[in-house]
Amino acid sequence: MSKNANRIKGSKSDYVLDAIVLTITAFVIIVTLYPLIYVVSMSISDPLSASRGEVILFPKGFSILSYKKAMADDAIWQGYANTVWYTVVGTISSLAATMLGAYPLSRKSFVGRKFFNTLLLVQMFFGGGMIPTYIVVVKVLGLYNSRWAMILPALTSAFNIFIARNFILSLPEELLDCAKIDGASEFRIFTNIIIPLSKSVMSVLTIYLAIGYWNSYFPSVLYHGDSSLHPLGMYVRKMVIQNSILNMGDDAMGGMISAESLLSSLQLKYTVIVIAVLPLLLIYPFFSKYMKKGLMVGSIKG
Repeated sequence: MSKNANRIKGSKSDYVLDAIVLTITAFVIIVTLYPLIYVVSMSISDPLSASRGEVILFPKGFSILSYKKAMADDAIWQGYANTVWYTVVGTISSLAATMLGAYPLSRKSFVGRKFFNTLLLVQMFFGGGMIPTYIVVVKVLGLYNSRWAMILPALTSAFNIFIARNFILSLPEELLDCAKIDGASEFRIFTNIIIPLSKSVMSVLTIYLAIGYWNSYFPSVLYHGDSSLHPLGMYVRKMVIQNSILNMGDDAMGGMISAESLLSSLQLKYTVIVIAVLPLLLIYPFFSKYMKKGLMVGSIKG
């Protein structure tokens, strides 16, 4: 019997549904990829073609002058170094704090478990606001012009703790009970059983946290008067604002600003964006295989 004879024929409604799903999926892919392709194309196109708006999707001409100019700026390397520090230290610290907070909340024997779960749930919807946070960070903790001002205020979140807690709840309770009967302490259960079994959800949290720290720049606006502490996002922000000011100045002054300055700032804006997102694009595929498993398993129990 041929393989075709074993196939189940779909109805017309099935084909229509498949066509709708494929159409929506293709639309989402195009909407997602277009900005990325456009930014890359603008950064490597000929400066004159880019300034004339001739770039629609693919590059017009080829030039890497903007990359050479960006790489020659010491500020971008300082921002890169700071961002790497914030991302690595922040991700490790936040992941440790999240797992340490999630484990006791998953244990039924933990006194005050319901109270702290409720407290975290309320915190997800209500916050103190920017001004009270600024007062705590600057006046109480004394973190102004400190690297830790980028990390400690966002060390963990209720959402991440709930994701980790739900994953731990999905683990067999008998496994933890057996370890406790054998004399294992809560700390040993956490380090020797929970952590090794939580690699998938920890990978998901690592991606979330790393992307958050890598893209974070607003705390630096509030807490860093010293430009040597600014992350890469602040450099990108400066380039975007600088380009906007040049364009407004050109309009106000009747085109007196040189074309070379406009072309340089225009392409530098896109070039810096590409440089900023490139590491995440290169690292993401190595973690993506863990995301589906970690999220699905972590949603089994609540």
